[in-house]
Amino acid sequence: MLSSVYVPQSQPKSDGVCDYHGIEIKEECPSSVSGFDWEVYGEELYRARSMIFSNRVEEAKAAVYNLLSHITKRFSFAFECPLATVSTYWTLATILMFQGSMRRALSMLQMAFIFVRDKGFHECTPWPVQGWDMMMAGRNLLAEVQKLDRPAIRWDTPKHFRYNGVKIAIVTICSYAPDEAVRVISIENHGLYARLHDYDLHMYLSPDEIAPNEKSGMNVKDGVHKPFFWKVNAVKNVFDAENAPDWVLWADCDALFMDPERTIDSVIHMYTANFTSPIVKKQSTLSGGVSTDPEQYEMIGDFLNNPGREKNQQPFSDVHLLLAVDSTGINNGVWMLRNSKWGHDFLERWWHSRILEGPGENHNCSDQSTMQHELLYENSMALDPMWDSVEGPIWPSQVRVVYQEHMQSFHQATAITVLSREWEQGDFIRHHPGCHYYKEPCKWLYGQAHEIFMTNLQNMSSRIPIGE
Repeated sequence: MLSSVYVPQSQPKSDGVCDYHGIEIKEECPSSVSGFDWEVYGEELYRARSMIFSNRVEEAKAAVYNLLSHITKRFSFAFECPLATVSTYWTLATILMFQGSMRRALSMLQMAFIFVRDKGFHECTPWPVQGWDMMMAGRNLLAEVQKLDRPAIRWDTPKHFRYNGVKIAIVTICSYAPDEAVRVISIENHGLYARLHDYDLHMYLSPDEIAPNEKSGMNVKDGVHKPFFWKVNAVKNVFDAENAPDWVLWADCDALFMDPERTIDSVIHMYTANFTSPIVKKQSTLSGGVSTDPEQYEMIGDFLNNPGREKNQQPFSDVHLLLAVDSTGINNGVWMLRNSKWGHDFLERWWHSRILEGPGENHNCSDQSTMQHELLYENSMALDPMWDSVEGPIWPSQVRVVYQEHMQSFHQATAITVLSREWEQGDFIRHHPGCHYYKEPCKWLYGQAHEIFMTNLQNMSSRIPIGE
């Protein structure tokens, strides 16, 4: 299943120059459903932003936060004016960056990109936001947060690592015509990788093969859920079947394995075997950031990293979901989920999310937006200066964010578009979001990726005989 990549577009006048002075907010956000006055909202947002320049940073943050809370408490309502919502998230993120709260700022940007990815977003607007500025900030913030996360990753995990007695399955949907290149190549690529490591492969070639999950109220033919959501029903069925796996790796049809030596087990171990949640000490700044109180640091550190905790843990007992993010937030073309109560509950929450009702029902990245909302919205809005003063994690404790090279990096065009990692030799999977499967350049890219996989497999077998 191809994921969408939406590139923010301006709306230029006939001379090619964007002149937003003649654009009225009531034209962009007509409030045809709610009657909400977005013009007044815009005035309040600009008033809150102006406080920053008179050194009233905390007042500005509180005012912007209150505006954001008002329009997102019923999240579907915020799609009535995507530009207003993005502008508010962006403003709050910049204030948090100014104060040095990197994780919190990144979470706000990631939530904002839910609305940038929507087709209602454009850049020729009187609202104070530009998609390119957001992507640059997202890329740089992600790099800073990854530095914070590095100590929690088991970098010494060998590529061929295997758990004893842990069953892993790969789940994919390839419901394209039988002769489409992406389907033909994916069947071979995923099949070879699964056989190489003795993983079960569940390859669905039609929605007819995905049975309704009556217990969870899931049905891919319900007329409500777009094909992007079929993966949720499929994975839930695999979890509910007899002899079910302990973990599932979901991979879109156009996400192709590139490094045959890398096991799924090794990625799980890298990101779940170390129970440390890194925190930092900060000094106060003139921008209103909070310095770390030693007692608070010790208390939060003990809460996150109790000395006796790691000793008493079973493998990955606290972690249930591994996913990758790029500069714009979650791309769920590849993710790993544990077959646990939390995993089952998450799939049900994801499927039954109601954030895309009303103004958001035609969102073009609906599955990614609902996934991100279920995981990040509540924690991102729980502002806590003490927590942010040590850069405490914002994602739920059950979630680990994986480097793209260990989960999915992108083909060149998308990597450039979203300022994210382009696939390099040694990366685990190459994903092709935004590449239209019926176009010849994309067909060539799928073939190229699989050829690289086969070459790597041959080189691997010359060093390590298959089966040993």
